[in-house]
Amino acid sequence: MRPRLEGPSLLLLVALAVTAHAFANEAAQEGGGDSEVTARIEEGTIDPTAMQALDRMGAYLRDLESFSLQADDTRDLVLESGQKIQLTKRVDLQVRKPDGLRADVTTDRKAREIYYDGKTFTLLVPETRFYASVSAPPTIGELLTQLQAKYDIEFPLVDLFHWGANEEAAAAIQAAMIVGTSLIDGQLTDHFAFRQADIDWQIWIRQGDAPLPLRYVIVTKDLPGEPQFMANLSWDTGVEAEDGVFTFTPSEDDHPIEIMVQEETQTTP
Repeated sequence: MRPRLEGPSLLLLVALAVTAHAFANEAAQEGGGDSEVTARIEEGTIDPTAMQALDRMGAYLRDLESFSLQADDTRDLVLESGQKIQLTKRVDLQVRKPDGLRADVTTDRKAREIYYDGKTFTLLVPETRFYASVSAPPTIGELLTQLQAKYDIEFPLVDLFHWGANEEAAAAIQAAMIVGTSLIDGQLTDHFAFRQADIDWQIWIRQGDAPLPLRYVIVTKDLPGEPQFMANLSWDTGVEAEDGVFTFTPSEDDHPIEIMVQEETQTTP
């Protein structure tokens, strides 16, 4: 898994496990206390505490019935020259399981609005007022699977709905460790680092009874320049959106267009 420019995935929640060089520098500045941490991640040690933290977080996310979430992310675009350009995106997500989903996505260059009410999925381009609507399955999980398989659409933060349900994801982890405790927006978090074949990643999970991910960082090692992706997440689990939030009602200024089915375009150059 790796983040896309159009919509980053959280599955595997792969974040940057700090490199040995960075660890060594920090250890030198703070008296060498992190040298053992460096050795553990390099030798491929899997700390069961780190894996248990991922399982606990996944179970909590799957049990959430409704929530709103704001995610601010930055990602590297590596040019042919090797220079890195940083792009930003904001995702405002509202969820009411099993059949209510709304996302407002704003990037440096464009915006998208996504609606799902258990019957219809709609993707709107607000600057042009073009939209595409298709019949949708009755649950969020089925919808997300259909969007990927049929239309090649990866929903923003899709793995928030699947984390922990895929055993292959955990099996792909080659090294796991707890880095320490961090403060994010006034909330105490446990900071973990993981390593897989082609990615290094970190995640910060809130302490206490609500183990929500508040930050994650991904480094994709098998791409030129090893681009990095980072997201900061702000949660509200105490609200429930009304029905109208999830249903798109076109106005006179909106123009319907068709959405292409992936199977019909696979052989198209």
